[in-house]
Amino acid sequence: MQRKADNKMIRRLIITAAVLGAVCFVCVAVRLFYMQVVRFDFYQEQALSQQTKDKTLTPVRGTIYDANMKPLAISAATEVVTLEAAKIEDEEQGLLIAETLSELLDMEYEEVLELVQEKASWAVVKKGVEKEVTDQIRAFINENDLNCIFMEPDSTRYYPFGNFLSHVLGFVGTDQQGLSGLEAYYEEELSGTPGRVITATNAAGDEMPFAYEMYYDAEDGNSLVLTIDEVIQHYLEKNLEMALYDNNVQNKVAGIVMDVNTGGILAMSTKPDFDPNDPFTIVDPEDQEAVDALTGEERSAKRSEVLNEQWRNKAISDAYDPGSTFKILTMAMALEEKAVSLDSRYYCPGYKKVDKWNISCWKAGGHGSQNLLEAICNSCNPAFIEIGQSLGIETFSEYFKAFGLRQKTGIDLPGEAQGIYFNNMGPTDLAVAAFGQNFSITPLQLITAVSAVANGGTLLEPYIVKEVIDSEGNIIESHDRTEVRQVISEETSDQLCDMLEQVVTVGTGKNAYVMGYRVAGKTGTSEKKAKELATGVTGLRISSFVAFAPADDPQIAVLVMLDEPNVYPVTGGITVAPVIRRIMEDVLPYLEVEPVYTEEELEQKDISVPGVVGYERAQAESALKQNGINYRIEGSGATITDQIPAAGAVVSSKAEVILYTDGEKPDKLVTVPDLTGMTVENARRTLSNLGLYIRATGAVNSSGGNVVAIKQDVEESQKVAVGTVVTVDFSDLDQRAE
Repeated sequence: MQRKADNKMIRRLIITAAVLGAVCFVCVAVRLFYMQVVRFDFYQEQALSQQTKDKTLTPVRGTIYDANMKPLAISAATEVVTLEAAKIEDEEQGLLIAETLSELLDMEYEEVLELVQEKASWAVVKKGVEKEVTDQIRAFINENDLNCIFMEPDSTRYYPFGNFLSHVLGFVGTDQQGLSGLEAYYEEELSGTPGRVITATNAAGDEMPFAYEMYYDAEDGNSLVLTIDEVIQHYLEKNLEMALYDNNVQNKVAGIVMDVNTGGILAMSTKPDFDPNDPFTIVDPEDQEAVDALTGEERSAKRSEVLNEQWRNKAISDAYDPGSTFKILTMAMALEEKAVSLDSRYYCPGYKKVDKWNISCWKAGGHGSQNLLEAICNSCNPAFIEIGQSLGIETFSEYFKAFGLRQKTGIDLPGEAQGIYFNNMGPTDLAVAAFGQNFSITPLQLITAVSAVANGGTLLEPYIVKEVIDSEGNIIESHDRTEVRQVISEETSDQLCDMLEQVVTVGTGKNAYVMGYRVAGKTGTSEKKAKELATGVTGLRISSFVAFAPADDPQIAVLVMLDEPNVYPVTGGITVAPVIRRIMEDVLPYLEVEPVYTEEELEQKDISVPGVVGYERAQAESALKQNGINYRIEGSGATITDQIPAAGAVVSSKAEVILYTDGEKPDKLVTVPDLTGMTVENARRTLSNLGLYIRATGAVNSSGGNVVAIKQDVEESQKVAVGTVVTVDFSDLDQRAE
């Protein structure tokens, strides 16, 4: 009996064990199925992360060149410092690493200590570290026999000219991704494709031999070749900086130089600007104070607002009322439609009544009777109201659209704005629109439309990148002249070129006159009514000027606008025309446009004084006579021992050079007077009486009766040597139009 009971117990145990074994088998099988099938991807990723290291290889970002292949944005070789905190041996070593890296990398100690204490298998400590610093880190690694700190190749964006062209170039973030300007617009072309290095690791996390490594090359980014000419850009920026200061401009200045025959942008700038190497530093101290006065979310929001405004490209992103510069286009429409002719006449009593409104002319008392040419030279609002009325609302609106002013130009830059036109234009709207008020367009839209007037009537698409090239220099893409439409005929274009040249020689644009060059253009001054109503501040104006040259064979157009200049009078003819003149004086000779002087201009033309020290008396006299230079000799010696002014000095052709034969020139010092308000002749006579020379610039040939000195390069009361040349800028103060 006992034996039977034992056998029965054994069978039960066997059955129980079998059942338990089966249950365990099923559980294991289910778990294996779950891990190997259901969660296969997850556990495979976990295994790979433990058995391999996957490093990203940063591609070299493409270079941005100017039109002459001068690098404007480059990527310099740097390194990324990484840390494998899991390999840190003890707390003491970790503290040493945190202290040393924070000091060498100029980081907060707590920030590095946090990375150390996380014990992560891999973490980036800092990117864009210069070789000088990483060499010090390598020395630290060797001295302490560390195997937890590593350096990997990287690149950092660098803008060698600092603030130069900043609003156009834009900048990149810490991850080398374009955040504004060309850097953002052409991100796909510039960025390239990252590479990878996948390395097998052992149980300790150390890398296995090279045979277990998989390497995928990074593909470097393509480069951009711009239409921007670095020299012309420097000329534009220099003169905009001067205009910003001279006119105490409150809301920035902007300028564009365009090739009228291709649409290529030769220069574009907004001032004040910023340094793309350090774009997140607020430039304006007042803006920084406004940010610092806030806390929390308000401070963050204000900082973002200020920075976005700082980065804003005014030349393409800010629409404004163009004022009388738009009269160029109104005149083009009317001539093309033959709604007016050169024989058309207009009478201006100082205002024009439209519906119930009396719309004033800028000139109190009016211009009286005038023909078409006189109307544009006088920039007469009542005359242009009549010209607009002769077109009618429908035709005016059709041409407004045809000139590309109802849509964006399509330039290859981010942030381009679109202007505002009338929803339902009425008679009063047409009247004010004819002279450029109560609608808005961007500076880029205006200069593009005016370039069409200059180039024979063809509207072109503006562009700023002419080529995309790969790392071998092969052209991937190219951009050239793109015609949008023919807006006006060549005949109308020729007529306007002649008329607009007269605006500069005898009209409201006299202060843009450049001796030897045929400059055509139009002044503009517009009101900022919306802002005045919103702020309660009165007298807010935008003064501007748009010009092209040479008038008989246009090559370039230049537009400059000053937003809220704080001077008197605030007119394009006074504030901006001199800026246009200085830009043209710089750019046209650089482009090798040959000057052609009239006889009158030759008499006024400046001369460069040759050096004749050491010459025999007769030889020196001959050299000066050949150059048409007046001279006087002091002394009876046979050899020239000194001269004033010095060799290379640029003076008026009427100046008298003094040659000395018995020693050096006098070392007497004289006090420079204040020449402000003097006429050209008075200023010349005043300086001559002191033994000083004048170089007169500006409206020196103006036929107006109010040409006076407004600026001199040597300040009053300063003591200078006899023979010093003082450059004096003259302006025709009668040009107070608009």
